[in-house]
Amino acid sequence: MNKRWLVSAALAGILGVFVALGATAGSLYWSRVEARGEQAASAELIELATDEIPKVLGFEFKTVERSLTETYPMFTGDYRREFEARVVNEIIPQAREKQLVNQVNVTGVGVQEAKRTSGSVLVFINRTMTTAKSKEKLYEGSRVRVDYRKVDRKWLISNIVPI
Repeated sequence: MNKRWLVSAALAGILGVFVALGATAGSLYWSRVEARGEQAASAELIELATDEIPKVLGFEFKTVERSLTETYPMFTGDYRREFEARVVNEIIPQAREKQLVNQVNVTGVGVQEAKRTSGSVLVFINRTMTTAKSKEKLYEGSRVRVDYRKVDRKWLISNIVPI
């Protein structure tokens, strides 16, 4: 009986060591997956913000409706509805009334937070606004925080906040 108990205890100890080693290996593997996902997200978000923000924030009064409508697929559902309402109720009427041309150039992008399925970037932009009436150009530098969320393997804008 004593011998059987010793063998059982030894087997239980060995099994415990294997479970602990497996848990440690799994944890290390998952940390590596997360780190690689964060690095990949950072690189993707910088490129996306540089490409998308001029399209989202820039417009010309003659084509404002078409150009901003083309940006809707870049947004998550909730933010798309919010952006759409702002475009229809504010941006398009003002752009047409004042005959605005709003050109946006991205001068820099920095990652604030990047995870495998979400992230935030700080985008530095230069904006040039002109009106057909005055032809005088207004230059403005500003920055916006752009939040992204990965939906069905595609990064979508979930919020844009001026800072």
